[in-house]
Amino acid sequence: MGRWVILIDRGVGESYDLDEVTHFEGTREEARARLYELACTHRPSAALRQKRRQVYRIGDGDAYYARIEGMLSTVRVVYRLGELAWSTHPESWPWAWK
Repeated sequence: MGRWVILIDRGVGESYDLDEVTHFEGTREEARARLYELACTHRPSAALRQKRRQVYRIGDGDAYYARIEGMLSTVRVVYRLGELAWSTHPESWPWAWK
């Protein structure tokens, strides 16, 4: 059972954003399924009123590119899956894994 994080990459103009969407424990298959679900349903902005969404798998399924057309603008984001590889205190942040 691995520890996973789903990240969202966003770029607007010259600014770049990388945020953590969620942390959880599970198998690689469970993590990939959760990543796909989030890529299809997550709202990267509370103000975004989605009209259309296209989701593209990148590589073997550890990343997805979503093009989300809203009422006023289009948002382009990449959802990435990361597995915890090393930590000085993996059990010291129980809030992060629930």
